[in-house]
Amino acid sequence: MDLEQATRWRDLGSKIGAAFCVIALLALVDGLLVHFREPANVVKVLAGENVDLNGELTDEADSVKDLTFVSNSDQLKVAFEAIHKGYFLGGDMWRGRLTVGPQIAAGEYSLTVLPKRTVSPRKAPAFRIIVFPDALSLQKSSTSQIRRLFGISAFKVAAGCLPGILLAFGAVFLLSGKRERLMAASGKAEIYRVTRADGGAEIRFALGTVQGISPEARVSIYNAAGQQVGTATVEDSSPTDSVARVTTDQEIKVGYLVTRQ
Repeated sequence: MDLEQATRWRDLGSKIGAAFCVIALLALVDGLLVHFREPANVVKVLAGENVDLNGELTDEADSVKDLTFVSNSDQLKVAFEAIHKGYFLGGDMWRGRLTVGPQIAAGEYSLTVLPKRTVSPRKAPAFRIIVFPDALSLQKSSTSQIRRLFGISAFKVAAGCLPGILLAFGAVFLLSGKRERLMAASGKAEIYRVTRADGGAEIRFALGTVQGISPEARVSIYNAAGQQVGTATVEDSSPTDSVARVTTDQEIKVGYLVTRQ
């Protein structure tokens, strides 16, 4: 692999990694916005489904045996699993599993969970159970753009992007190292740090004594267009890196090319 190939593949890897990052971010935003687009008490299901439910208690209950539910359909059943504290405000909540009967007709139903013995004047919040006639109509009702279009969870899309992100940027890291070695072998390197100073700047680049660079050596600086924009005098060198002082009125940027004279 020559320098041109390494550069081309590195740039392609960077673009692929950035694309995966953008897709993952958009998917996360899409998934999180679902909670703001749709009320928490709305449950969308198909006949014969079982789904998890989590709700607020309007009165104290010592155990799930103290809970009951009221619904306008005998095809809706709740099996209570636990009573717990809310994650944010710490109020009493219940957790259970809703079973939707296979014979239920498509439509909207209500379901309310409450303690068997309640003295609270506050009415228990009711769930709106919306039963759809088929999977496609359920998918099209989603407030998530990704689920509505592709039928999959936005969070699964975001998670699926992670291997692509790791592979792409892993490849970029390896190709960058390969490119740096190829450049160093030909007496070239990119500036990786620029520190402004009075009357010029201090630059750091990956050429050192191994490549014949030593203090007092002179190097040329080229911009992204390949035009020479200045020279620098090396002040300190290690086997692989050097620090040089630039005295020029032109701005020197990270990524500019340094070549030994």
